[in-house]
Order: sequence, then structure tokens, then C-alpha cells
Amino acid sequence: MRKIRVLAINTSPRKGRNTEKLLDEVLAGCRSVGAADSGAAGGEARSEEDIKVEVKMIGVADAAPEDLVFCRGCWACAKTGKCACGDDFIKRLYDDMAAADVVIFGVPVYFYSVPAQCKVIMDRALAYMPAGSGKVVATALTCGSAGVLSALQTMESFYSANDFLDAGWVATYGKTDDKEKGKKVAYGLGRKAVRLAAIMGKAEDEAGAEGDDELLEDLRHTNHFAYGTHTF
Repeated sequence: MRKIRVLAINTSPRKGRNTEKLLDEVLAGCRSVGAADSGAAGGEARSEEDIKVEVKMIGVADAAPEDLVFCRGCWACAKTGKCACGDDFIKRLYDDMAAADVVIFGVPVYFYSVPAQCKVIMDRALAYMPAGSGKVVATALTCGSAGVLSALQTMESFYSANDFLDAGWVATYGKTDDKEKGKKVAYGLGRKAVRLAAIMGKAEDEAGAEGDDELLEDLRHTNHFAYGTHTF
């Protein structure tokens, strides 16, 4: 039995609203992998082979203001390997991320980019980089007007610097509840992310069993920058 642990991070300060609802659709797709599926030919139920999906959602809206500490730019983490901000919400979030196989970011677009609550997660990443090594990531964006592409560019830069394997994204405008196509795409994105993580996990197991260290390194590494602080 292969266990796939999914962590959903809702970066919206508004609890229970459009971003969380879109994340719910992605997570429903995640949970569908390994569950009986009546869509097989002949109407016979089928299931993904030996996959169990565990899901956890955390949201910045649940964090007390004093527990959501902004980066100080002190670079202490680069010297000590530990963040000077201590054991706050962001530290615990990265602990959860370290234990996950799939990470789903829920991101509302605020003034043509990601909200401050999302950006602080990125700013604090230096103490934990590469936080995404060997992990699959996906993005669920909500927006009222323009700004999806610039927000997505910010997320993609974060994923690249942290060595995530990007499964893709979904974006909806306005209310999630009445976006049937968007919800369907979100469901498929969740399913794809889990399946991709399972494929990667199986490939790593096989490479480990064969002693193929080079393949193991390749499977876990996607960031090929050859300069700067983001080289791993």
C-alpha cells in the first residue's frame, strides 16, 4: 500500500470563501485516487493500485496575527540553518510540508499578485530550502478580475527555487460555487497530482532497489540553476 500525503495550504485570509471552496474541489480529486471508480469500461468498478490518500488542509486565516511572523531579512538561517523567527505558524507549516508528498496552494489574487499571507510563506522559505524536493505541487487560484498570470508567475518562481514538480494549476473568476467547469478542472488537477506523486514514488523505490543513485538524484531534482543562493 502506497500512502500519498496531501497538504493543502489556503493562503486566503477569508475562511470558508472562494479559495477554500476551490481547494475543496482539488482535494476531492485527490481523494478519488484509490477509491472505487464506476467509470471503467463495461461499468465495472476499478481502483488505483494500492494507493491510500491522506489529506490535511491548513489556512492562514487560522493563525493568530502574532503567530504569523514576517521575514526579517536577517539571513541568520543561511548561517545556522534555523529561522530566527522561532516556532510560529510558518515553521509548523513547513514541518507539515516536509511530511507531505503533494502540496496544493490555494491563492486568491490581491492587487494583481499573491496576498501578503502567501508571500510571507515564500519569504520565510530560505530556512527550509529546497522545501519541495521530490514533492508534487499544484495551484488553485481565485480572482475577481485581472492578475492571474502575474500571481501564477510568482508561484512558479517559488516552485522552481524550491525544487517542486509542478502538476499544473486551475483558476476561477468570481464565485466558485457556480463555476462548474472550474470545479471539474480542479477535481482533475487533484487526481493528476496524486497520480503523479504515486508514479514518482514508485520510480524512486525502483531506483533505490537497483542502487541507481543518479536516477534517484534526477527524480528528486528539478531546479538546475547554476548560480546564486537558489542552487542545490
